[in-house]
Amino acid sequence: MGKRNPNTDKAAQKGKGPDISDFIVAEEELKTLKKQQGIPDSSENLNALGRAIDYILTARERRIKQPIKKKTYLWLCLLGAFGLHRFYAKQWFTATVYLLTCWTGFSMAMTIIDAMIVIPMKADENGIIWL
Repeated sequence: MGKRNPNTDKAAQKGKGPDISDFIVAEEELKTLKKQQGIPDSSENLNALGRAIDYILTARERRIKQPIKKKTYLWLCLLGAFGLHRFYAKQWFTATVYLLTCWTGFSMAMTIIDAMIVIPMKADENGIIWL
């Protein structure tokens, strides 16, 4: 089986949680067990549809947060029906969706939600937030 950290077992018994090294050891142990049992890794051997779904589901983790000025973003929310605030934040896909659905009212409703998310965010000394 895998290597156990005796310090972690004692720490877990005292009420302390495991640290990151324990998770890394467990992940490596899981990989070796999967290899021994012949279970393929979930990211390997995906067909085109599987890769597309995986790409869409992991897009948020891959996205790089952009520094934007909070004041400018909120002013652009006034024109939110057209998705200008999303273009400003370099969120191209949702900006295009807002632009294509500007006649339905969906984009305006989502803009109100965007503003409600940004308003309580704390800006740094230059007025920058990260979206």
